[in-house]
Amino acid sequence: MSMPDQVQQLEQRGAGLRHSLDVAGHETTEEIRARIEDLRATEAAGFHIVKDDATDAASRAQSKWAAAKADVAAKVRDVQDRIDRKRDAHDVKAAQKDAEWAEANAADALDFAGWAIDQAAIAALEAVDARARADALAVELPTA
Repeated sequence: MSMPDQVQQLEQRGAGLRHSLDVAGHETTEEIRARIEDLRATEAAGFHIVKDDATDAASRAQSKWAAAKADVAAKVRDVQDRIDRKRDAHDVKAAQKDAEWAEANAADALDFAGWAIDQAAIAALEAVDARARADALAVELPTA
């Protein structure tokens, strides 16, 4: 997939996230939980693809992103497990603390996503620059 296509896909996913949050405000708990389970299933399937892609990238010694992705995915799974365990609590104070914790976790995840997008922008521009330099050198110094 080309970099512009990847950026477009990220934009669409961001728009989807905004829409999802808007819709969630009008849904029942059961509907929200069903959507969470659907997203988790989709994410789990996607993680295996990312993991495979990351493994391929690591084998080509491209970057440390594979390890970072795996680490973040493991942390996200831990957070999701904690939320699932706490969701069953019936105490109002515990539920409020869980909600605050989940909101803080979401804010952290969104901050990380913003950082990752910034890093992707830098990496993409560096890739474009490296390709332009390689193409220019290929014209100047043709190989034998």
